[in-house]
Amino acid sequence: MAVDRIRLARALAAIATDSGTPAELPDRLCQTCVTVLPVDGVGVSLVSREHSGGRALLGASDSVSAQIEELQFDLGEGPCISAFGDGQPVLVADLRADDLHARWPMFTRAVQAIEAVAIFAFPLQLGAIGIGVLDCYRARAGPLREVTEALTVADAVTLALLNLQARLNGGPGPAEGTELFDLSWRDHAEVHQATGALAAQLDISTDEALARLRAYAFRHARPLRVVAADVMARRLQFEPNGDGSGRP
Repeated sequence: MAVDRIRLARALAAIATDSGTPAELPDRLCQTCVTVLPVDGVGVSLVSREHSGGRALLGASDSVSAQIEELQFDLGEGPCISAFGDGQPVLVADLRADDLHARWPMFTRAVQAIEAVAIFAFPLQLGAIGIGVLDCYRARAGPLREVTEALTVADAVTLALLNLQARLNGGPGPAEGTELFDLSWRDHAEVHQATGALAAQLDISTDEALARLRAYAFRHARPLRVVAADVMARRLQFEPNGDGSGRP
């Protein structure tokens, strides 16, 4: 499906001028992206090296997009992680391809349970500064031929989020994404709290603590947020053996 250039221009203008409330704007940006790109859903995640865990869901156009972002947050791997780390798009035409199992073994296994078959991830960056990733999914396999248009949309979303950040700061300058992360942490606060608590308990880094929480969640097929809630409620205790195990 060819992208309608007039419709694309209107969508870009809408993204640039959207003055919705901070809590509503990220989802609205994702929904606007879906109206002009040949994809079934869009999610936006923030990525920062200044925060424990490094990334968090900011917005999504639908429940499947939200699940895709959550899976990558829980597992710490996937197209979003790779796109941000490499600073370039990661275009996956078919998530069922054998070679992807070696690259993202946990993600490719878990994503089979939802509708996504193809994922196209675009870093949100301004020059050398990256703030996150735009993930587009489709329920059918096949390449994305409208990469140029998708890159233009990703640039517009980046500027819209930086403008939102400036509004949250009350001034023109960004502040390392902290305020945007505050918006996204409403869904992941307990994970971050449990990470900090486990790091203090075992005298390990927050990165290692989060890795152990993720390993336990994956091994027992439980959502990361549920594991974190058990840690904070002291229903789950981790031993200092370094193997990612825990005991209820």
